[in-house]
Amino acid sequence: MRTPLHIFILIFLSLFTSSVLSAETIGGHKRRNYDYTLGVNLRPSYVMPTHGFYNGWNPTGKKIKAGGALDMQYAFSKKTQGVYQGIGVALHTFFSKDLLGTPATIYIFQGAPLARLSDRLAIGYEWNLGISSGWKDNGMVTVSPMNVYINVAALFTWKLNEHWNIVFGPEYTHFSNGDTKFPNGGANTVNFRIGAKRSLDASETVPVENIFSRTETDSSIRQSLSYDLVCFGGWRADRVQKDRHLFVFNKAFPFAGLNFNPLYHFNRYLSAGASLDLLYDRSANLTVTEKPDGSASFSYPSFLQQASAGISARAELSMPVFAVNIGIGYSLQLDNCTRNISSELNAFYGIFALKAFVCDRLFLNVSYRLSSVLYSHNLMFGLGWRFGSILRP
Repeated sequence: MRTPLHIFILIFLSLFTSSVLSAETIGGHKRRNYDYTLGVNLRPSYVMPTHGFYNGWNPTGKKIKAGGALDMQYAFSKKTQGVYQGIGVALHTFFSKDLLGTPATIYIFQGAPLARLSDRLAIGYEWNLGISSGWKDNGMVTVSPMNVYINVAALFTWKLNEHWNIVFGPEYTHFSNGDTKFPNGGANTVNFRIGAKRSLDASETVPVENIFSRTETDSSIRQSLSYDLVCFGGWRADRVQKDRHLFVFNKAFPFAGLNFNPLYHFNRYLSAGASLDLLYDRSANLTVTEKPDGSASFSYPSFLQQASAGISARAELSMPVFAVNIGIGYSLQLDNCTRNISSELNAFYGIFALKAFVCDRLFLNVSYRLSSVLYSHNLMFGLGWRFGSILRP
């Protein structure tokens, strides 16, 4: 059954697909400024033992150490700019179909060259975000048939000729249901990608710049401040430790919040600033009562004991269509910030956010919040509006 999590991500992918199609239907004189590529990749993987399940603590006693994926990517990029984006599909295996299934993934991706090492060799990066289906519910690490897929890679590109490129490099992949259901051990792999890309339109060959080589004019950076306002929401499951017992509540606890993030733009690609982060989390600071039969019930605290305000330092990398925003900050519970000093809301947190610009100012926002910077807390979906400067690639 598809939950709202999966439906929202499918909508996000659909909106991006629409932008790809609109780019392809631009008038002929502009379409010639774009290069289109088709790629195939093989990704052998090492499965990280982040849970005892992968070390043999599973119904079969089998250790799961190896995996892999085969995928196909369709991308477009503006000639001379180097930044590419597109849509991909992949089939994954952990060689343990009875334990994990054989998930398939559809995802969006974006990458760019960072430095040219020679006339034919360049190094760059690529990220993927999508949704995977076909997981087996093993009751330990994957309990959802569909999971979020995140991948980051450092890639070398070797240019064979005007039509063909060879790509290779290390990757990290994470599968998770975003803490919408427990347990959420997920899966984490370290991969090595080897693949080939063919240009579908190489009639005009022009040198490709790295993403930081563009020089800015005074007029283009004169207004260098922007202000992003994001409203977000979602839901999460919760677990509460009481004495020596861990109680899991697979209830959809809603949360909502607001971010206000001023950003100073150093150039079209890099910006930094601070963000005011407000959060109301219905799962925070629950009071648990254990029953004689070993089960438990919970009660909600006051509104202010479930609300927090935080300040985070932010850095943002902007590309065509997308922007990646990361941050680290500290939050305080709003109930006088001292009445419950052990509150889970009084903590450091990390933010990893992806913005997809529908137009110059309106953007979709998908972000992940980490509690104590290291532990997953919730997956957030929202809409944002950019005030001030609209300086972008």
